[in-house]
Amino acid sequence: MKVLVTGANGFIGSNLTKLLVREGHVVKAMVLSGTDLSNLEDTNCEIIYADVTRPEMLLGVLKEVELVFHLAAIPSLAWSHQIYKVNYEGTKNILHEAIKSNVRRFVFMSSLVVHGFSDFRNADENTPLLKTGFFTRPYIASKIKCEELLSKFKTKIETVIIRPGFNIYGPNDRMTSKEMLERLEQRRLMGYVNKGDKQLGYVYAENLAFGLLRAGMTENASGNTYIIADYEPACITLKNLLGSFGEELKLKPKLTAVPSLVLMPLAFMVDVFHFLFLRKKMPLISTYIVNTSTHDLHFSSEKAQREIGYRQMVSFREGVKRTVSWYLSQKT
Repeated sequence: MKVLVTGANGFIGSNLTKLLVREGHVVKAMVLSGTDLSNLEDTNCEIIYADVTRPEMLLGVLKEVELVFHLAAIPSLAWSHQIYKVNYEGTKNILHEAIKSNVRRFVFMSSLVVHGFSDFRNADENTPLLKTGFFTRPYIASKIKCEELLSKFKTKIETVIIRPGFNIYGPNDRMTSKEMLERLEQRRLMGYVNKGDKQLGYVYAENLAFGLLRAGMTENASGNTYIIADYEPACITLKNLLGSFGEELKLKPKLTAVPSLVLMPLAFMVDVFHFLFLRKKMPLISTYIVNTSTHDLHFSSEKAQREIGYRQMVSFREGVKRTVSWYLSQKT
């Protein structure tokens, strides 16, 4: 099958592209000109340079393509309108081009942030979406609006929405996983909120790629939304993850607890300041980060297991091992 992956050189995109190639599919890897292609080294795919915010650059790129995986997005906590432009307007542009090009199916990578922050335990796809407002982060608002957009086009193209576990880790993650491992290896102090014991849904990148593949290839997936999350163990805590990374690095993490009663007011003030004056910059601390640390955020992938054959192909322990191995290989 001829497949196009947007954001193909990113963290999840590169893992998905490699899986698709291994499965024998012909892959067009759409990337933004000037971005790093190292994640796609030695991957037999066709590189397509295009910007999803510029519709003229999308003309013809979906010729003979049967399936689109749309992963291109800015996963930033900043307040810049550019985030909304790329994430929402870009999705609208590539979706319209897919419909014009008679693409059979459009798989969209959403996020569990569409549900907002509450104590979720074993929640599912029917959990209500957050109502957006004036102070809703562009990233969160864009994902909600994209899901609403796709629901309007179900009759024109097969659509599937994927919401991955809150914590995504694995090879090629040059943001969260790499930053955690660097801080651990350098024996720098790392903090967690309160007891660091809140239940966090998670997914290893290669398991997420497998879930995306199943969403694209399974006939009855059309028109559905699926949570793709690991389930053995059912959830982890931030302390679990840091401790497991530290164990694999053969060191003991330097951890400290910060009370949310102190952190949340500070994070709110930082958010307001960035909202008013520094919209394009990522805040060092934010209400988003505090919320993810002070709420149980566990969602079940039972529906994906039942309907599209999703399985946790790589265990948590093996995922940690592979992530650390990738990190260490980047230093040589």
